[in-house]
Amino acid sequence: MAFFRTIEMEIAQGNQILYRIIYILYRIKIMKDIDLRPVFVRLASHIRDRIIHGEWLPGQLLPGEESLAREFKVSVGTVRKAFDALSAQGLVTRHRGRGTFVSRATDERAFTSFFRLVSRTDGNRRLPADKILLRERASADDAEKSALDLKPGDFVYRLRRLREFEGKPLVLETVSFPFDLVGGNEWGDDKAAAHLVYSFLEHQCGVSISRVEDKLQAAILPPDLAGDSGLPAGHPVLLCLRTAFDLRGMPVEFRRSWLFTDDHDYLSELRWAGFTESD
Repeated sequence: MAFFRTIEMEIAQGNQILYRIIYILYRIKIMKDIDLRPVFVRLASHIRDRIIHGEWLPGQLLPGEESLAREFKVSVGTVRKAFDALSAQGLVTRHRGRGTFVSRATDERAFTSFFRLVSRTDGNRRLPADKILLRERASADDAEKSALDLKPGDFVYRLRRLREFEGKPLVLETVSFPFDLVGGNEWGDDKAAAHLVYSFLEHQCGVSISRVEDKLQAAILPPDLAGDSGLPAGHPVLLCLRTAFDLRGMPVEFRRSWLFTDDHDYLSELRWAGFTESD
């Protein structure tokens, strides 16, 4: 009420210019408070928030399109477009005849989504075997602090592994997580031949990955890592610096991978957002 009394006083004093300025500022405030995004985008954002807060868990079937349409008083088509947007983000998985599920990091999905090396001979991806070289809890180095948004003195859970295919080194990598994220969990303690980081994060740490950022650099193998790989120092490699983010957009993994591309290529697939191939 005080706001409108001020306007009335200004009008009474004949200050029309000040009145117009106050009115414009008031309209700007009103517009900022209004969500002008399309309805399906707002609905997708709301569903995403409910998934992030644990209302629906990885692998869980979401309510049907008609049920959500009734709940939010929108059309079924709007719900379908919201699901399409979430599917394009990798947050949900749609199965014809079964419904829409919160995506989960199954070993197959984690491998096909984030492992980028393919055979130069036939173009296929093959799951390499892991050789665990290091598991430690240590102070974060400068690169880890920067990538994971850590403070001086913070700790990380760090592992190093050599990934081999048919006895030949394919990837040597150091993977780091915020210590508080992993806690007492031990990656790769099941003695399996291969381990997928994102399955570990989801199944043992309760963290789902929504996206990763890869930065690629032409490099040579450092002397301090040559012994772990069995290749000579100075061997040409493709260095991949990866940061992975959870559903809230927080960085939860920093990975430095030295890729041996003698017989393999790094494949990057780009497509229009929201495009789905026909069944």
